[in-house]
Amino acid sequence: MVFASNLPWLAFAIALVVLLPMAWLSWKGSLSRNRNRWLALALRFLGILFIAFAIADPQVTSERPVQGANIVALLADNGKSLSIKEPSSERARGEELRDLLTQPSQSWSAKLKDNFQLRNYLFDSQVRRTSSFENLNFEGEQSAISTSLRGLGERLENKPVAGIVLFSDGNSTDLELSQEELSKLPPVYPVLIGEDGDVTDLSIQELTVKTTAFGDTPVSVSAKLLDRRSSEGPVKIQLRRLDSRRESTAMPYPALDERSVKIEGSFDYDYEWSAAGGGTQFFELSAYSDSPEAQEATLDNNRQLFAVDRGKENYRILYVTGRPNWEYKFLNRALSADAQLDLVGLLRVASREPKFDFKSRAGENSNALYRGFGREDETERYDEAVLIRMNARDANELKTGFPDEAEELFAYDALIIDDLEADFFSFSQQTLIRDFVKRRGGGLLMLGGVNALEDGNYQNTPIAQALPLYLDGGTPPKGSDQRARWELTRNGWVEPWVRIRAFETEERMRIQEMPSFRVFNSSQRIKPGAQSLATIEDLSTETYPALVTHRFGLGRVAALTVGDFWRWGMQSPGTQADLAQFWRQISRWLVKDTPDRVELSAGPIEGSTITLKANARQEDYNSLTSGIARLTVRRLDAASEKREYEMNIVSNVQGQFYSELALKESGAYLAEVTVTGFNGEVIGTAETGWVYQPLVKEFTSLSPNKATLERLAEGTGGRLLRSEDLERLPELLATQSSPVMEIWSEPLWHRNWLFILALASFLAEWLLRRKGGLA
Repeated sequence: MVFASNLPWLAFAIALVVLLPMAWLSWKGSLSRNRNRWLALALRFLGILFIAFAIADPQVTSERPVQGANIVALLADNGKSLSIKEPSSERARGEELRDLLTQPSQSWSAKLKDNFQLRNYLFDSQVRRTSSFENLNFEGEQSAISTSLRGLGERLENKPVAGIVLFSDGNSTDLELSQEELSKLPPVYPVLIGEDGDVTDLSIQELTVKTTAFGDTPVSVSAKLLDRRSSEGPVKIQLRRLDSRRESTAMPYPALDERSVKIEGSFDYDYEWSAAGGGTQFFELSAYSDSPEAQEATLDNNRQLFAVDRGKENYRILYVTGRPNWEYKFLNRALSADAQLDLVGLLRVASREPKFDFKSRAGENSNALYRGFGREDETERYDEAVLIRMNARDANELKTGFPDEAEELFAYDALIIDDLEADFFSFSQQTLIRDFVKRRGGGLLMLGGVNALEDGNYQNTPIAQALPLYLDGGTPPKGSDQRARWELTRNGWVEPWVRIRAFETEERMRIQEMPSFRVFNSSQRIKPGAQSLATIEDLSTETYPALVTHRFGLGRVAALTVGDFWRWGMQSPGTQADLAQFWRQISRWLVKDTPDRVELSAGPIEGSTITLKANARQEDYNSLTSGIARLTVRRLDAASEKREYEMNIVSNVQGQFYSELALKESGAYLAEVTVTGFNGEVIGTAETGWVYQPLVKEFTSLSPNKATLERLAEGTGGRLLRSEDLERLPELLATQSSPVMEIWSEPLWHRNWLFILALASFLAEWLLRRKGGLA
C-alpha cells in the first residue's frame, strides 16, 4: 500500500493535533457523569482517523497479467481411448471433450481470450497445431502425454506462456516425465475427461515372455486376463505361432495352446513350450468371448503379439578329448536330440610317439594303426597323435587337427576339452583358446578327470588364465577307492540350467538318487568373481568345487571337475534322460549370448520410431574396417511389401551401422541385414524382429488415470480440474503469476466500505450522545 498524496503525514498530523484534542474537550465535562462517554469518545476518535486515512489517499497496488501478452496453450488428447463410452452415458468421452472445446455455450474460452492469447494443439503420438478443435477425430493410436508436453514446452520455450490446459483421460502410452523435466514446464492445468467406474471389457494385461536353458521347454509366456464384462460366459484363449518365413497369412496357423475358461474378475495364464528352430519367431495370444452377443468397449486389447529371439539356427560346439570315453557317448547322444546344437568331435585314439627310427619300420613314417589301409598320404606320422573327426561338416573340416588359426576356431560357438593334457596344444593354440573366449566371446567347458586341470599340467598356461579355478593348489584326481556325492550350492539352486526338476523337493530327491562319483579333481580355490554352483563331498566330509563358472572377457567358462559324470546315466533309462537334459542345458548356457560375425539389434520404440543397430566383424572377430550394410524390413501381413534401406555408418566406430525407422502400421516386423565387404563379398547376415502395437498400451486401462494428471499438476505448479471447473479457469489464471505482468493501483478512498465505517462510527457516537441526553 502506498499514499498518492504528497504529504500524507499532514492529514494524520491535523487529526492528532487539532481534531482529536477538540473531541476530547467537547466530552471532557461529561465523562464523569456517564460511563458510556468513553465508548462514544472512542467512536468519534475512530471516525476522525478513518476520514484522515481517506484524505491521505492510500493506493492499493498489485500485479496482474498484461492483457493479451501471455499465451495459454489448449492441448487436447486425440487418442483412441477417448472413443470409450462411459457405463452411465451413451456418448463417448471424445464427444464430450469436443463439446467442451467447440460449443458456443462454453463461455470459459471467450473469457480466456479477453486476457490471454489462445493456441490450440492436438496430440496422439506427437503434438501438432490445429486451427480448430473440430479436427478431433480420436483415431490416434497413442496418447503420448509426456512426449507431447516436452515437445510443446520446447516449441514455446522462449515465449510468455501462462499455462498449458491439458484435456485428457490421463492414460499415457509413454514414460512419465521426471521431476526435473516437470520443473522446466509452464504450469499445467489438466482437465480430467471421463468418469471413474468399470467399463465393460475383456483384456490381456501384463504379458511377459521368458526364455531359459532349463529343460526342453525354453520358452514360457504369462499374462493376466481381466474380465469386466456384464455376462459370465466362457473365454476362449488361443496361443499360436506366426510363421515369419511365410509371405502370406491367408492360411490359418496351428494353435500351440487353445482352451476355454471361465474368468471371475481375473485369470493368470501361463504356458511353456519348446520353440523349434532358431531365429526370430513371432507369436500371438488372444482372448475372446465365446458369447457372440457379448459387448465390449474395445477389441483392440484382446490380442497381443510378441517376439522371441531363439538365436542362431545352429550352434556348433567343438569337443576335443584325449581318448574315446563314455562322456562323449552320452554328450553326443544328448545333443543330437536338439536340432540347434551341433557337436563336432575331435577324438584322439593314439598319442604321438617319440621321434626316433624303429628298425622294423624301415622307410615307414606313418602311424602303425593305419598300416594296411592304403591311405599313406592321408595318415598321421608316428610322432603325431592319431585323431578321428566325428560329425564333421565336410572333408576339410579339422583335417589338420585342432585349429591353428583364429578364422577356423572362431567359427565355433563353444569348445569342450576332456581328458586332454596341456601339451597336446602348442603355445599358439593355447593362446588361441584363451582369445576364443576373451575376444571372440565363445564358451569354454573344461571337464575333469585324468589329464585335466592340474593333472594335465595346465598351470601357467594361457588356458589357465581363462579357467575359473586356480590350478596351483590341487592334487591329482582321486582314484576309484574314493566316493563323492553331488550337491548344489546356494548359487546353483537359483540357476535354472543347473537344476533338472522344476521344484526343490523333487530336485533334492533326484540328487539323493545320483550315484557316487569316483574320479574328481580336488581344486579348492576359485577365482574372484567366479561362482561355485555345485560341490562334491567325499567320505571324509571334505568338500570340493564340482561346477564353477565365471565370465572371461566377452565369453563364459565352466569347469566340471568330475571325471566320471557318465555314471549318472548308467543307472536307468530315467537317469539317462536326466543326464541328457543336463548336457543340453549346460551346452545351451555355453552358447548363450555368443556373438556372431554380423549382429542386428532393435532398440526400444520411442513414440513411433525405432533404431536398428548392426555390428560386423572380420573372420578373426576384429571390427570390420569397411563395408556396406543393406537392410530389408517386412511386416508380417499379406499386403505388406519389403522395404530396403542402406544403413548409416557410425562415425569414428569401425564395423557399426544404424538406421532409424518410422513405424506407421501396427504389427510384427522382421528385419534382415546383409553386410558386404569393400570388394563385394558377403560378410554375413543377421535378423531381428519387434512388435509395434500402440493400441495395446492405449487400452491398457479404460478408466481415467487421475493420479498421472495430479502428478503433472503438482510438478508444474498447476491444478487438476474437472470439466465443471472450467468456468473458474479464467479467474484462476488471472490470479496466478504469468511471464508478462503489470502493476496496477486503485485509490482506497474509492472503496465504499471506508466511508461506511467512518459514517458508522459517527452515527454510533451520536446515538450514545442521544441516549445520554447530550444530543
